[in-house]
Amino acid sequence: MADSVLHAAAYAGRAPDPHRPLFTETTVVAADDPRAAAVRRRILRRPIDPSRAGDRQVLLRYVDGTEHLLVSTVRAGEAVAPVPPWATFAGLPDPAEPSELVWRAEAALDQADVIAAAAVVLARYTGTSLVALGTENGAVEVDAADDAPRVRIRTSIRPATTVAAPAEVAVVCADPEVLDEWRSRPIAPIELSLRDRQLTLHTQAGVHPRAARAFLDAVTAVLTADEARPVGGVEIAAEPPAPTRLAVGDDESIVSAVLARSRERPDAVAVRCGSRTISYQRLSDEAYAVATRLAAVGVRRGDRVGVTVEPDESLIPVLLGVLMAGAAYVPLDPAYPRMRLAFMAEDAGVAAVIGPDGTVDTTAPVLPVRGPAEPAELPSIGAPDAAYVIYTSGSTGRPKGVLVAHRTVLNLLAATADFGFSEADVWTVFHSYAFDFSVWEIWGCLATGGRLVVVPRETARDPYAFHRLLIDEGVTVLNQTPSAFAQLSAVDGGECDSVRLLVFGGEPLDVSVLRSWLDRYPRQRVENMYGITETTVHCTRRTILPVDVALAGRSVGQALPGWSLCVRDAAGRVLPVGVPGEIYVEGAGVTHGYLGRPGLTAQRFTATAGGRRRYRSGDRGRLRPDGELEHLGRLDGQVKVRGHRIELGEVRAALLDQLGVAAAAVVVRRHDDDAFLAAYVVGPADPARLGQALANRLPVHYLPRTITPIDQLPTTVNGKLDVARLPGPTVATSATAPPGGDAGTPADGPLAWVLALWERLLRRPVGPDDNLFLIGGTSLLALKTALEARGAGFGEVTVKDVYRHPVARALAATLATGVQDASA
Repeated sequence: MADSVLHAAAYAGRAPDPHRPLFTETTVVAADDPRAAAVRRRILRRPIDPSRAGDRQVLLRYVDGTEHLLVSTVRAGEAVAPVPPWATFAGLPDPAEPSELVWRAEAALDQADVIAAAAVVLARYTGTSLVALGTENGAVEVDAADDAPRVRIRTSIRPATTVAAPAEVAVVCADPEVLDEWRSRPIAPIELSLRDRQLTLHTQAGVHPRAARAFLDAVTAVLTADEARPVGGVEIAAEPPAPTRLAVGDDESIVSAVLARSRERPDAVAVRCGSRTISYQRLSDEAYAVATRLAAVGVRRGDRVGVTVEPDESLIPVLLGVLMAGAAYVPLDPAYPRMRLAFMAEDAGVAAVIGPDGTVDTTAPVLPVRGPAEPAELPSIGAPDAAYVIYTSGSTGRPKGVLVAHRTVLNLLAATADFGFSEADVWTVFHSYAFDFSVWEIWGCLATGGRLVVVPRETARDPYAFHRLLIDEGVTVLNQTPSAFAQLSAVDGGECDSVRLLVFGGEPLDVSVLRSWLDRYPRQRVENMYGITETTVHCTRRTILPVDVALAGRSVGQALPGWSLCVRDAAGRVLPVGVPGEIYVEGAGVTHGYLGRPGLTAQRFTATAGGRRRYRSGDRGRLRPDGELEHLGRLDGQVKVRGHRIELGEVRAALLDQLGVAAAAVVVRRHDDDAFLAAYVVGPADPARLGQALANRLPVHYLPRTITPIDQLPTTVNGKLDVARLPGPTVATSATAPPGGDAGTPADGPLAWVLALWERLLRRPVGPDDNLFLIGGTSLLALKTALEARGAGFGEVTVKDVYRHPVARALAATLATGVQDASA
């Protein structure tokens, strides 16, 4: 049975019950004194002992002779719904006491009208037109379709027949004899009580006051709208204010910012890769040579130039040279498949390609990285010019190019000026230059005079080698995706004390992975930044503190200066604080759109009433009362399996809460036209135990059919989860070697050891002539192979060794050499 509820009411003109005890109190205020309500409320809120007389009667006498009877009753409480998710916020204090808000209408209110208005608001909040509300006479159902006027919605109110759970919102009529009343707990977490022209919103403890205010404002917006107008056109939340404009002049560019640093410190090291360095003066000279060679083959301002260069010190002058030529660079990372490179080069209409001949199938002229150059007059470029085209995956499978201007990059740097970037900083280019995180790394460093360390591909794949690079180079600004950081943070060896700023981006951050890191580096500043390629890398920021790790919130912070965020429903209407919907981004970072895709650009890049551009992100989120944004995953992360709508993030979060699970992913798989959830976990947790733990926490339709242990989550070149490379699901019961063999030992011979290891990691048979990367292997499995080979006594095996010898037989020969060297 639910806890007991205290209900107290004040009456005028009612006689006391002669069969119950009566207490008399006097007050020095008159009944019509504004202070009289506070006196009554203090008495009404007094607790009552239910073990004694069930009711309490107090006769309150005012100084003017007026008398009011105050009756308090304890009764058994019915089950009450929990506080709605849109009314509470992790990481923000919730009120411990009930509260109330009051709105007064111009005319008397009707209960059916208030029920209809509340139903319209709940339909907007939940995205479904059929909603349930509580009343003093039981639950009702209301069909609040967008195309219906409120006057018609009133007629759809009927007793609920399908409601199984208590209502989150109730609408009740107050007794007309009651002057004041108070309940220790409403009949619903949010209760609308109407009396004549007054509508009072009561909330139970735990409902955030800003969420309560937003709900009442939304209801009154519907009530005051024309009742004959379709409710879909009623706005229940205000449009956000226009973002501030940043002071970036039309004559400014990435090039002008870097050249200014070159003039200030020409001999300072600008770029370093291994033992090779480039000064700022040499950087500008080499970039000029690239630009003049491009001009010689006909590249003009506004053209696009493909860049297919391995990540080393030569990459940066090439990128800067393309910009000097007035063109936009199109990253064509050689690590990408040839077909994808060819598609991007053709789709972008590149006027030239810089890199080794034969890397990209194209009819455009191909220039080597270095070559003879003649002086040439270069165009004057400015903030409106395009700087680069980054290709992102498309829902149709066809990549789409995002065209980004110099202005939005400079806006990003201006908006983060308080990060304090200077010539004393050392940055790394850890990410592929085909991933827009690299834009922040490269130009954030060089535009502020820092030293840029280009991380070779093999080093980026090996967290031990990358950890050593951070120490050796004295890196001060480190940018990481959470997936890459999870590997780095596990390295035990030396301290990265030089890092003053750690920036996360690229994918959602589970702050729990930072617990040990913040303990090790308490003085390090950690920023979590949310962003999208279409809005120029980042658009929010939040400083992560140890308390955030404990609260495990999902906030990605507030919009950067010059950016603006709002959350809208499927029809593009603004949603109030707390209500999840699609994240829209407006302001200084919104890009030109998709190259050669006017239809898609018009669909995703829309205009505000004031003519400003905004971007529909496709991400799901909600705004908090403090103005911060909670990122709730992709809208398409909500799937339907056998008729049930399921949020994959919720299942993943449940897995991550279990002991022994270091990382997890949940995807939808199909078998014989049957869709089911497949979970993948990293760590020593037993899948059978995990399945039982989930069954104790989640509805049956949320339970994964399979839980597959894997050694690492596969990632893309950009460090994000690569769903396509997850292995087929298995109904494994423990993370041990597969049936049919042991893990193998060096004593069995290097080949037997490699075969046994790969079979354990891949959970499939492996032959001597199999190539690791053609049978499901990933960069993370290559790392695992190198680490286990070291631990097994095969010498100092590196990730590069695995990449150079990906065939089992060839790798075994390399390992045999390592054993011989170690024994020599």
